[in-house]
Amino acid sequence: MNNRSEHNLLSKQKEMLVVMTALSFIEQNALMTQAQLNDARRSLQALFIRTSGEETMLRKLVEILKVNKELHEAFSAISKISTSISTSVEIISKKINYLKQYVAKLQLTPQENSDFFAPFLSFTHLFQQKLLRFNQVMLHYLELREDEATRTHEFRIAQDASRRLKDRLSGKLAMRTGGEVEESIKQEVLGNFDFASAKEQLAASQRESRLEAKQIDVLLMEIKFMCQMAMNPDMREKREKREHSAATKEQVDDIFMRFTRALKYHPRLEQIKLFIVDYFKLYQRAYGMFVLDFDNFNKAVETITTNTEEYFESKTEDEDLRSKREKLRKYEGLIPFLEVTANLIHEYSDYSFDRFSRRVSEEVSLESSPWEHVGEELLVAKVAAEADLTTRLNV
Repeated sequence: MNNRSEHNLLSKQKEMLVVMTALSFIEQNALMTQAQLNDARRSLQALFIRTSGEETMLRKLVEILKVNKELHEAFSAISKISTSISTSVEIISKKINYLKQYVAKLQLTPQENSDFFAPFLSFTHLFQQKLLRFNQVMLHYLELREDEATRTHEFRIAQDASRRLKDRLSGKLAMRTGGEVEESIKQEVLGNFDFASAKEQLAASQRESRLEAKQIDVLLMEIKFMCQMAMNPDMREKREKREHSAATKEQVDDIFMRFTRALKYHPRLEQIKLFIVDYFKLYQRAYGMFVLDFDNFNKAVETITTNTEEYFESKTEDEDLRSKREKLRKYEGLIPFLEVTANLIHEYSDYSFDRFSRRVSEEVSLESSPWEHVGEELLVAKVAAEADLTTRLNV
């Protein structure tokens, strides 16, 4: 065998030591599937590309799991606003139902009924229906905004994963052309981090949220207009009728004016006027409260979407997330180890195999290295790899 052939064989042996050490480490920690391991066995470059892709994929998954869990917890707190709305609607509905039962027990004259009580019950029923509808759309809006916040963070995570992977695969080790196999693996890995679909999902989610918010705005405007019709005309907003006409063609009785007119002709109303006025007050308070709830809800959601850390600093992790994060730490040690030892192959090309092996062991054992937290496992993997490599009949 000539010197060139011996040099090539020695270089191949050194590369195989690094590759097999990494593969042993990967198999021990179940970091790849068998098919991916087969790809990785072909060369150091293929191993690095595949490992980089798996690390990035796992990092993305860990971040998405973390965000989804933390968003769910944050929205559990925000959902208290929706719960408050539901409770308020339930209380108001009970009061309205009581009003219906109360009026049903009155022995009304036809004139009393037509002049006030029938229109008043009709007005009250319509108001109740709008409150129930508001409660329904707010519950749905909560789901949409939670989904939008999740999609926002998933897009950011996918975007960051794509950038990180491209930066890594533009480095020295990945750029060493090793043939069609490595290029094919590289394109496959990069293809997994195209964040276009995440961007499309985010846009669709934002569109749904906007449409639902517009529906809530219209509904609140309708409720507000009904409240205007249940207050003294001198206190009404002058532009309210124009705004309502632009938003809806719905006709609403001027129940306050109807009530003041009916008071003049029906003595019974004089006896219960404070009872009736309390319902007018109830409508005003309900509208004001729901507007505040809607505004506070939107502010809270925006804060979550733009300042995630503020909400999530002290959240605990579940077992699944801890397990994946632990795997991620294995990759975070393995990848810089591969980058460094790949350079060692070229830097110590004149070393014998035994001497090179000792140099790799020294590198693994370095303190304060990026792989220090997996150093012992790497040494165990190296021992297994060297035993396998040195007992092969052919390399």
